[in-house]
Amino acid sequence: MKITIKNVLPGIALGLLGVLLFAGCSAPWAHNKSAKPGTRPTAQQLIAAAQKNFASVSSFHVIMQVQNPGKAEQGQVQIRNASGDVLMPDKVKAQATVILSGQAVTVDLISIGDSQYITDPITGQWRVIKGVLDPRTLTNPKTGIVSVFDKLQNVSQPTPDVVNGVQCWRINGQLDSKHIAFITGGGASKMLPTSACIGRADALPYQVSVTGQAAPGDSDQTSRIFILSDYNKNVNISAPPL
Repeated sequence: MKITIKNVLPGIALGLLGVLLFAGCSAPWAHNKSAKPGTRPTAQQLIAAAQKNFASVSSFHVIMQVQNPGKAEQGQVQIRNASGDVLMPDKVKAQATVILSGQAVTVDLISIGDSQYITDPITGQWRVIKGVLDPRTLTNPKTGIVSVFDKLQNVSQPTPDVVNGVQCWRINGQLDSKHIAFITGGGASKMLPTSACIGRADALPYQVSVTGQAAPGDSDQTSRIFILSDYNKNVNISAPPL
């Protein structure tokens, strides 16, 4: 099939939404205990607190960085980096650099409910793409992305760390690459080292990273790092002028 801008724009929109909302999962485990203030929590206590606190988040900013990326295959749309704001439960505004037919291009995305607006990487003009994805389906804890992380295996106990000046607890584990195919485009099923850092003061996620061969062209050194910040800041997201 001939690769055209019309064909790839829905794929870019879906992938970029997945990138941003992946990082918005409250935490990649589900438990029912809470940590006591001033003590080192167990992984179960820490994640329970993170889930509870993230449920009240109204907005956040997220950056995704790809380190040591592989070469994009012919016809493959590859997101190299992205940044944007998420206004819960169903609004996203973002910008990303993607590899399209071997060239790096910049696209902007606005998603509101089940409607997406994305800029044409050639003309820069906004285009409407309705029904590609309703972000609420990804933020739903029972059916959305958060449920994917119930698949994390061999979870470590928390260790102290710092992310962008925020003191946090770091937890490490293993995740099958097939569970993040909505971001990477898919590839061979393989267990990948996965890490999350959750704030010590507010029990909110500040970093999530996945390392290894998650997509065609990746190497064992390829990593996707999601950095979260600006929780509950005033964010305004509206449809672009067409």
